[in-house]
Amino acid sequence: MKHQEIAFGVTGQQFYYDPPELYRPSGTPTVQVWLSSDDDTNPALTATTGSCSVDSVNTQLTNAYSRGDQTIVVDTGTGIERGRVYLLTGSNKVCERVEVMSVSDVTVQLRHPLVNDYDDESTFQGTRISCAVNATFVSTMANLTDVLSGSWRTDVEVDADRYAGQAGYRLRWVYTANSVDVVGYSFADLVRYQAKNLVTPGDVDNRFPGWIDRIGPDYHDDQGASLVAEAYNAVRMDALADAVLLRKVRNTEVLRDLVIYRANVLTAENQVIAGSGSTVALELAQRLYTQRYDQLVREPKFPTDSGGGGASGQSPRLPITRR
Repeated sequence: MKHQEIAFGVTGQQFYYDPPELYRPSGTPTVQVWLSSDDDTNPALTATTGSCSVDSVNTQLTNAYSRGDQTIVVDTGTGIERGRVYLLTGSNKVCERVEVMSVSDVTVQLRHPLVNDYDDESTFQGTRISCAVNATFVSTMANLTDVLSGSWRTDVEVDADRYAGQAGYRLRWVYTANSVDVVGYSFADLVRYQAKNLVTPGDVDNRFPGWIDRIGPDYHDDQGASLVAEAYNAVRMDALADAVLLRKVRNTEVLRDLVIYRANVLTAENQVIAGSGSTVALELAQRLYTQRYDQLVREPKFPTDSGGGGASGQSPRLPITRR
């Protein structure tokens, strides 16, 4: 379940939750929203509008497919989205999650080959639960996570650096899976500017010529775009460990450079884990990334949005001993 960033002042957004169970949620799920610093005994916030809904995609395969197939045809392709993960379940109850690479009418191309055999009565279903974000909540400045930051603890003096990664809101989802009531949770922030990955596979290949040719077969269909997205997430986690939120960084070249170097590290890691890579190449890739990260994040100053309002200023210099 990915952390969400809801954009301030933008209506029509949704909170969502992807259940980990290999069953499509049934009935009508519910969601409650609290400040992440409040527990469930506090009054829930009015942060949503209307009822929760389950992804409407619920169709069947038109033919039988075998293990290893990567293209399937369904009865209807309405609502199926590229990049989303769906649940494929056979009439014999065998199932797996499949990620959609592309969809054209009723023909669906999958990222990975099927790992099971399926008959023409198998179901192809969406499982995501979602609920509309309340328009008043999303337009109230006091609800911005960056406004909450530093004020969510009133009983003690708050160390802003220590709590820089504190999510603003916690969501509690209740739903039914396989006739069993289940509780799940997720976290979200309301922000003026969402953190975005601005790097393309071509950018990585320009810095490290031949990179696209070196990525594994699982990434060939999108030329490594999903690997770049994972590199962005890895940089986000690295920065969070140093109390830096990427949405606050106002120099996009900083993020771009870090993601490019991190993508090269992930590629080298994958090759070594698969038994086809060089540990020397991995160590070099890691050293280059660490050096660049230290230069851009840990040691010098770079523009950040300290107040969450969009204006950039200089971030505090982190001591070289801080790791």
